[in-house]
Amino acid sequence: MALGQSQGLQLLHIQGNGEVRLDRVQGGHAAVLWLPLQGTSQEEINGTVVVADPGMALLMRPGDVLKGRTSHHLEGLSILLPPGRLAADLPRPLDMGAHHRALIAAAHRFAEGLAAGAAQGQVGADALLDQLEQWQLTVLAQLGGQRERITAVRRRNSVGEASAWMRDHLHNSFDVAQVSAAINVSLRTLQYAFLEETGQTPMAHAKRLRLRYLRALLQDPGNQTRSIAVLMQEAGLLACGATAADYRRYCGETPRQTRQTIKTSPRSQDGKSTRLHRP
Repeated sequence: MALGQSQGLQLLHIQGNGEVRLDRVQGGHAAVLWLPLQGTSQEEINGTVVVADPGMALLMRPGDVLKGRTSHHLEGLSILLPPGRLAADLPRPLDMGAHHRALIAAAHRFAEGLAAGAAQGQVGADALLDQLEQWQLTVLAQLGGQRERITAVRRRNSVGEASAWMRDHLHNSFDVAQVSAAINVSLRTLQYAFLEETGQTPMAHAKRLRLRYLRALLQDPGNQTRSIAVLMQEAGLLACGATAADYRRYCGETPRQTRQTIKTSPRSQDGKSTRLHRP
């Protein structure tokens, strides 16, 4: 765990091994921006379950009641934001959208700047605070119903439709041309939309969805008698060592370790195990 700060921003670089369960309340008047680098953390924030994985960020506001558990290996950046910088009711998961991507990129540059020295850290902090303000204005405008540029709406709708189609066909083999044809947009338009909204190519996004779904299948107690290889195939992945390696890099643990957590998972109030479904 490493600590650095600049311009009222405080950074923790967290890295460790071993599953951790967390039960806490976000105190003080400051919010936290959490950016996983490797592995996942499953958070229950004020009763709502949110999974944070690499490539996204999670916003935790003062007073939030937080219960969570991490994967066996976890690395990420935790940035404490200065008090009074955020309006209420801003979205918690920052995943899809050019404005979300810009804020996440600024947070990573802030961490890189701090690592390079005090001067670069200050430059990175100033840029992150500016981007945080711009992100807020964009989000509040959307929540207030302000009209967006038609191109931005179409881009986001294209990504949403493509993601929904992918989720329905994860068990099948498909390529980006099939996705673009299914939602009736050009290949180039779809590729550009995904890069702008998610920071990934369409097929990289599909792989992310498949790994998420595989994790959900492994965590489902009803699948304990089914082999990991079969579950990989059900998620549309090759049942091989390369998939297991990809899973470990992305999820922070092996498929077998994910399956073993079922035995230690807390029961729901009605005495039944919580089931996880396709993302």
